[in-house]
Amino acid sequence: MKVNGNPVKNVFFIFVSVVLCSCYFPGDLFAADVQVSAAVNAEKIGIEDVLIYTLSFKGIGNPPQPRLANLSTFRVAQTSRSFRTNIINGSYSQTVEFIYYLQPFQTGALNIPAYSYTHEGKEYKTASFTIHVVKGSVGTAAPRRRSVFDGDDFFSRRQRPRTRQIDVQLRVSVSKRDVVKGEQIMYRILLYTNNNIRSFTPLSQRSFPGFWQEWYPDPKVFRPETGNLAGKRYSIFEIGKAALFPTKSGVLTISAVKFELVMQEDTFSLFSDVKRINRSTPAVKINVAELPAAAEGLPVGDFDFEVRENKKEIDVNDILTLKLRVSGKGNIKTLEVPVYENSSYFKAYPAKVSRDSNFNGGYLSGAVEAEVPVAFKETGLISFPPLEFRYYDPAVARVVTVNSKPFAVNVTGSKENRESAATIPKTEIVKKGEDIDFIKTGDIYDQRDNFYKTGFFKLLAVLFFLLNLLFVLKIVIFDRLISQSSLLKKKKLLNKTINDLRSIREYGGIFPILENYLKEKGGLGRSEINNYSIEGLFEKHGVSGNDIKNFVRIKAESESVRFSPQQKPAKEMRRDLRLLIEILKRIDNKIK
Repeated sequence: MKVNGNPVKNVFFIFVSVVLCSCYFPGDLFAADVQVSAAVNAEKIGIEDVLIYTLSFKGIGNPPQPRLANLSTFRVAQTSRSFRTNIINGSYSQTVEFIYYLQPFQTGALNIPAYSYTHEGKEYKTASFTIHVVKGSVGTAAPRRRSVFDGDDFFSRRQRPRTRQIDVQLRVSVSKRDVVKGEQIMYRILLYTNNNIRSFTPLSQRSFPGFWQEWYPDPKVFRPETGNLAGKRYSIFEIGKAALFPTKSGVLTISAVKFELVMQEDTFSLFSDVKRINRSTPAVKINVAELPAAAEGLPVGDFDFEVRENKKEIDVNDILTLKLRVSGKGNIKTLEVPVYENSSYFKAYPAKVSRDSNFNGGYLSGAVEAEVPVAFKETGLISFPPLEFRYYDPAVARVVTVNSKPFAVNVTGSKENRESAATIPKTEIVKKGEDIDFIKTGDIYDQRDNFYKTGFFKLLAVLFFLLNLLFVLKIVIFDRLISQSSLLKKKKLLNKTINDLRSIREYGGIFPILENYLKEKGGLGRSEINNYSIEGLFEKHGVSGNDIKNFVRIKAESESVRFSPQQKPAKEMRRDLRLLIEILKRIDNKIK
C-alpha cells in the first residue's frame, strides 16, 4: 500500500487505517477463518545444517507454545515467536507463528509427524514432512520473514536479513615439531572465523596417547586477535591451550579434536538464526628423540634450585624447618626435590611437598617446594653441605648441575636426657629377677590427689561423652538424612549460585553458572540446555513469561559476549545480576 513516495507517511497511513477500522468493526477486525498449518524451509538438508520448521495459527488470538512431543529424530536448538497482521482488500487477519530451529541427529529420510491442535472443540491437523538428510552441508538458508512494510523500500533496506556465508576453520599451533623425550611443547587450538560464535563444545576427548598433558583453564571471555589465513582476514580465537610432554620416543601423533560450534548466522535481522556446525582440528606429527645416556631419568627443561632455613640459631631441642624449592619451565608434576641425608649431627624427617603451576605466558612454568623438619643431635655450629640438582636443558643440549648454597646453624642449649629405664629392654629385667623397684626407685607417693580422681575430671569425662554422642547423631541423622534431603540440597544450590554470581567480574562468567544451576536444578544435561528446553521447564512449573524472557536474554547475552571484544559496562552488568538473582529466587520456589 503506497500513498506517496514518503515512507514515514505510508506507515502512518496504515496505522490510522487499522485504528479506524477497529473502531467501526471491533468484533470482526481479526475474524478470519481459523487455520493451523506447518511449513519447512527445505526438504533436503545436510547433517550440519539447521532445518526451520514453522507452525502457523491463523484466526486464533493467543495460542500456547506447541510442544513437539513426537519429534525424536531432530533436536530443537532454539525457538522464536512472531505475529503477522495482513490487510488485504479490506480483509483483516492475524497469524501467530512459532519457529523451531531443528538439528538432525542422523542422516537418511527423517519424519516430522503431523501436529494436532484443538480450538473451540474442533481439531486442526497439519501436514507431515519427510526430510532427506545427507552428510555435510547443503547451505540451506533461512527464509526471510515478511513485514507489513515489505512494500516500502525504506523499511525493506533495514529489515532485510543478510545471511553470511559460513566461514569457520580450526587450526593448531605447536611450538616445536622436533623435540626430545620430556621436552615441553606448547599446543594451541585456534578458531578462525568471520561469523559470530556463541559457544563451543568438545565432542571428542582431548587426550593424546604418548603425551603427558597439562591443559590451560578456559578464560571466561575469549579475546580475539586479527590475522590472515590463505590471504583472507579473520578473527582468531584461542579456544584451547596445553603444555604437552612426550613420554616416549619416535613419531607421535597429536590426534584431531572435534568441536560443535554454535553460530549466530544473521546479525542484521530482527530474529537472529542459530546454527550448529561441527569442525575438527588437523592431526599433527611430532618427532621425539631419546635423551642422551647421561640425561636418562633427569627432568627436562630450565630450572633454578635453592635451600632456605627459617632460623640461624636454634635450641637443640627445637625443630628447624628447611625449605627446598625447584622452579622453572618444565613438567612440574614429575619433579623430585633433592633430600638431605641423616648425619651424626642432625636427622632430617620426611618432607611436606607442594606444587604450583603457572598457566600464564607462552609456556608452562611453576615450582615445587619441600618443607623438611630437622632435629639436632649435638650442639654447636652445625654445617649443612650444598645439595645438587641436575636436569637436562634441551636449549643447550646438555646436562646442567645447580648447587644450593651451604649454610650453618648455631645450635645451643643442652639435650634433654631420657630416663635410663627406657633404654633397658624387658628381657634384661627378667634375667636379673628384679621386681618393679628396679625400674622406679624411692618411696611410692600418695595417689589420692591425682587429677583423674577429682570431680572436675568426672565432669570433663561426661562432657566428652556427650560431645561424642552429638557427633554420632550428626553423622547418623543429619549427614545421612537431613543433609541429603532434596529441599536442603536445592537451598544450598540456590545460595551457591547467588554467591557465584555476586563474585564474577565479567559478564561472560554468568553463562557457566546458569548452566550448572539448570543442570542441578532441572536435571538437564549439558547438551539439552537451550532456549527451548529452558522455556519448557519454566512454563511447566508456572514461571511467569517476563521472568522466562529475562532469564533467557541474560543467559544468551552472557554466552555471546564470551567471544566479543566489547564487554558490557559494569553498571549494566550489576543491573542484570540484581535482576537475575531476583528471578532465581522466584524460580527456585516454584521448581521443587
